[in-house]
Amino acid sequence: MKLETIYGELLEIMKDDMNFTKALSLKEKLEKAIREETCYKTSSKTRVNAIKRVASKDNSRPALTGYGIYEDYKVVTDSYHLIAIKENNMPLKLVTTDLELVKKIGKENCISGVYPKMESVLKYDTSNELPMINLNDLESFVKLHKKDKEVYKIGEQYFDPNYVKDIVDVLGKDLKIYYQGENRPLFFVNDKDEIGLVLPIRKY
Repeated sequence: MKLETIYGELLEIMKDDMNFTKALSLKEKLEKAIREETCYKTSSKTRVNAIKRVASKDNSRPALTGYGIYEDYKVVTDSYHLIAIKENNMPLKLVTTDLELVKKIGKENCISGVYPKMESVLKYDTSNELPMINLNDLESFVKLHKKDKEVYKIGEQYFDPNYVKDIVDVLGKDLKIYYQGENRPLFFVNDKDEIGLVLPIRKY
């Protein structure tokens, strides 16, 4: 049923005091339909915007910052969270120390430096899977704590909620979450084996 149809029927029923049970049933249907229509959604635009946020502009850490290519992954990181996706048309800078290559494709298209050893960075253990987080709760938490820097708990560790939201905006809502141990990154993996990782925050 469409929201407008349920709402229209509800208004009619509420005119009749004798139909309280039917009105209550329609009210529940309406609330359910609203929840379904407003649930967490990831679009191409939110994915690109999240990727831009993760690709830090901190020039003091060139080896761990910006864009990179590893095997069939396109990787972005700011040293605190990382996303590795398999989208071919994603505009990426090439991390290289090859000056000839820099001249050939343009300095603006390159990050000068050596990218971290991605084979070890992207390696994760799948033996301890955590329950998927409530994405509507995450969305509300981010909005509620936009200015106060409150941390978000997943399992027994705390994370920056904005970093977690970046991961979900890019990888989508159907994710598996893998715990790697205390004070270790949390890995988020979608059904395409695209990866997001977020470093925990120590809470004292």
